[in-house]
Formats: sequence, C-alpha cells, structure tokens
Amino acid sequence: MKKIKLWMALLMAVLVVIGLILALLIKTSPKQPIALLRVVDAAGKPVAGAVIRPDGLRPKSAINSGHYSWIAKNFPVGPNPVSTDDHGHARVPYPKYVFERIETGQIGFSVNHPDFAPDRPFRLVATRPPAGAPWQAWADYFWARIRHKPLIVRTDPVVLQQGATLKLLLRRDIVHPLDAQLFAQDSTEGYRDTNFWTQPERGVLMTRRFPSSKQSVRVFQVRGNGSLWFSDVFSLAAGAGRTNVAIVGLKPALAVHGQLDNTVPRPVKNGRVVAHVWPLGHKPQDSPPQWHAWTTIRTDGGFDIASLPPGVLEIVALCDGFVSTNGPGESPGIRYPQKHLLGTNDLNITIGMEPTVRLEVNVADEKGNALEGSIASASPNVRYGDWAATILLSDCYNTLNRYLRQPDAEFTGSSQPVPDFQGRTDSSGLAVIPNLPADVNEFSVEHPRFVLPAVLTAAGDQVRVASVSLVPGQTNRVSVELEPRGRSPIKQY
Repeated sequence: MKKIKLWMALLMAVLVVIGLILALLIKTSPKQPIALLRVVDAAGKPVAGAVIRPDGLRPKSAINSGHYSWIAKNFPVGPNPVSTDDHGHARVPYPKYVFERIETGQIGFSVNHPDFAPDRPFRLVATRPPAGAPWQAWADYFWARIRHKPLIVRTDPVVLQQGATLKLLLRRDIVHPLDAQLFAQDSTEGYRDTNFWTQPERGVLMTRRFPSSKQSVRVFQVRGNGSLWFSDVFSLAAGAGRTNVAIVGLKPALAVHGQLDNTVPRPVKNGRVVAHVWPLGHKPQDSPPQWHAWTTIRTDGGFDIASLPPGVLEIVALCDGFVSTNGPGESPGIRYPQKHLLGTNDLNITIGMEPTVRLEVNVADEKGNALEGSIASASPNVRYGDWAATILLSDCYNTLNRYLRQPDAEFTGSSQPVPDFQGRTDSSGLAVIPNLPADVNEFSVEHPRFVLPAVLTAAGDQVRVASVSLVPGQTNRVSVELEPRGRSPIKQY
C-alpha cells in the first residue's frame, strides 16, 4: 500500500511539473504565428541581408478567398520588415486571422537585395485545416503528414535570380538641362526598394538588378521649369549577367482640358476628377508603366490636368449631387471610367454626368435601441483597364509626386476615405450617406461593439453588408439592426 501511495505521489508530482511546463510554454509562446522564410540564390546558397517586407494575406480555404492588404492598423501584428540572417532565414510574425475567424494560409511579401533582381512571391505558411473542419479534411491532413513526415511546416525557399545590367541613355539630340531630373518606370517598381536605379552621369540611368524576364520600361524627365517629357513604353528581355543598353527619345507631355456636361448646374461644388493613363499596346495585367493624376474641378465646371503621357486615358469625376456616367466595361456592379485616346496633341473633353443619391440609414441594436457613433458607408468601385479596382475617388494622388517625394509620395494604393460615401449616426441612430452613385446596392455599418449580421453571397462567402435598392431623384431611407460583436464570428467552417 505504501508503494502504491508513493507511486501515486510521484505521478502527481510529474503531472504537476508537466502542467507547469505547458503553462510556461503557453505563456511565453508568441501571440501570433511565425513564418520561417528562407532566401537562397539560384545555386541554393543562402542569401544574407535580404530585406523582406510583408504586405498581403490570403485565407486558408476558398471561403472568403482572395488577396487582403496587410495594413498595420487593422491587425494585431504589423507587416514589419525583417532581414535574413547568415543562413538566409527570416522569421516573420503574421496574424492568425485575416479577419474575424478566417484563418491565414498564405502571406505575400517583397524581397530586395542589392545583388539580385527583386521579387514579390506568396508563400504557404499554414497547412493545418481551419478550426471546425470536417474529419475528412483532418484525415487528409494527417495522411499527408505521415507520407511526407514533416515535423514542422517549412515554406518553399525564395530563389532570387541574378539581375541584368540595364543602361538607359537619352538620345544625343535630346536636351537634358542641368536642373532636369531623370526617372524610369518599369513593371517591378511597385515592390522594389528606392535604390533600384542610379545615375552614373547626366542623361543616363542604370541598374544592375533588372529582371531577366520580359519587362516594360518608360523614361521620363522633369525639367526645372516643371515641364515633363516622356519616352515611349518599350518591352525588353534583358540578359542576366550581361550589360543591356537602350537608347531612348523623349516627347513633351500632354494635357487634358475638360468640363462637366450641362447636366450639372453651376456653380459646381466639391468637384474632383481622376485620370489614369495606360500605354498603348500593353496589357494592364502585365503591369506596364502607368500614370495617375487628379485635380479639383472649378465652380464653372472646368478642369485642367497637365503633364500626362500618351496612351489610353481613363477618367472619372464626382461632385456634390453628380457622378460621371459609366464607360465601357464587362463586370456588373462595377463603375468604369470614360475612355479617350491621348495621342500626339492635347485633348479637350466633356465628361458625361448623372445624378447621385442621398441615403439615410437608421441604425439600432437587436433590442431596437439607437446606436450613436456608428459609421455607415458604401464602397462603389471603379475599375481601371478592366483590371485593377479601387473605391471611386479614393485614389486622389499623383504619380509624379512619388518620384519627387512630394506630400502624397507615401500613397500605398490603399483606399483613402471618401466623405461622400459615409456618414456617422447621431443620437437618434440616423446616419446620412450624402452622395452615392445610384447603382450602389449594398452598404456596411461599423460600431465598436456591434456588427451587421453576416449574410451568404452567391460565391459562398460570408460578408457583413446590408442590401439596398436606390431610387434616383429622391432621398432613400433604410433601417438596420446590429448584433453584438463576437456573437457569430465569420469562420471557414
């Protein structure tokens, strides 16, 4: 009996120690998962000092799939840059959830190193089935683990390629004043660092990190008097390890002079116009050099946008009470810019306009109590090149400022709030969204403690939106009830 008691005491002590160890591990374990990334060269040798900048997330499954921007303020862990160690490894903490209880499966990031061409891959970082997955998914997962015998999930290494040397030379007959600045645009500029191009001498741009795959390039010059000159956009496949030379000419920039049509009464109030130019003969999905600009609209309905390159001009406008009519496009529910050809001369255009709609939203909780401080908003999307979409008029920035390091140079492409499309509830629970395109068919509501009930889309995704059918020419009204946040989180299963 004494031996049994001794063994029981010993067993209890062991269990207590194990419990303490587990508690310590849980307490000291990272609050968010960590991806172990490895960067190597084409020969498989580790690359030390490569800078990894995370920027995107993708969920584990097809439910609520797609690419989500990784913005610091929206997540418990930010997309902080890290550098690889001597073994080419970098540890990247990432949020467990893309949103609510939708688990992260992949992360996107750029990789930059002074000796290699830049890259921007996605990597699988979590292979376990999402919480609540059926037993078949778990069975497949464990069978795969048994077959491949991995103890931990390791991401595929990022293989950096040797870059090509590319020299861009202005033609000898092109003037390059002492006060002129020379810049290059290419397909990789969205994810590389700022030291990609150098200027070894006047009228010359050079990089030793140009990708060997086919890329599109454009050179532009900014003279001291503010005038811009552009080269044509050209494509090339540079040979890695070789010096490639391209001689370019320049042409003066073009301007667009326009006015809103007579549908809009004068004086025009709070008018803005955005222009996006795609180069002719290049597909938007190939990320050719693009140009973006915006300006305000005068009270007489006129506007001027200077310093544009030639190409396919796409243009949208918004003012109090009116929005530009749709241009050509394939996707229903998306707004499209009006299109014009910007050739060799300045352009004069008239933008067709149509009335917008005022929407009043009454917001209450599930007990019918008014919820003050709720933000009701809509997100009418505009799609440029029938390829890239963003919230209409959220992209009031100028490409030129990115190169000149002017005030909006830090614009990252994420949508900026548009006051026309949102309103805050007062003490009675009333929010006014003042200036919506009439084809908007849904809106969202945000509150610190309450959310809209989730609804199922035709694609099988769960979203927190409310449907609405707007009638032009009158004030539209709708009421919604919110539920406590966290009561029914969106999840994969």
